[in-house]
Amino acid sequence: MQKLNTLISAVILFTAALFLPHVTAAQAELEIEITLPDLDVQPYHRPYVAVWLETPERKHVTTLALWVEKAEWFKDLRQWWRKAGKSDANFDGITGATKRPGTYTINWHGKDLANNAVKPGKYLLNLEVVREEGGRDYTRVAIDLTNDGKITIDGTNEYSQSFVTIIAK
Repeated sequence: MQKLNTLISAVILFTAALFLPHVTAAQAELEIEITLPDLDVQPYHRPYVAVWLETPERKHVTTLALWVEKAEWFKDLRQWWRKAGKSDANFDGITGATKRPGTYTINWHGKDLANNAVKPGKYLLNLEVVREEGGRDYTRVAIDLTNDGKITIDGTNEYSQSFVTIIAK
């Protein structure tokens, strides 16, 4: 009888373990604070914004944010479009409306668009801001997801001084 109870307990524990969420190592996080300036221009159109990660060899890893009114205007973000926009990826989870002038925070929790963990290491963070009947700003900065830190990104026209905070875990 004791062997039967032990066997039943083992089966119950094994079955419960199958349904537990898989525990993975903690992922690095990014907090990107971007400032869209209040430009005194007419007409003023809200800018399109794309933020994405690439390998040091410039291969697209994942898109972190995409602020565009309609998918038909994705191609206006030329740098992002060449790297990721032409793909079959589903950008629904990271796409949002264009924003008014102000400061906004984009939080990224270390996963790609398919919800797979992005490996720790060195990457290139890309930020592209484009405004219809306006200018274009594009910046690429090297980041290391294994080290905590804060990076300042200087925009020239379409975004102002912005910051990236890396939280390595």
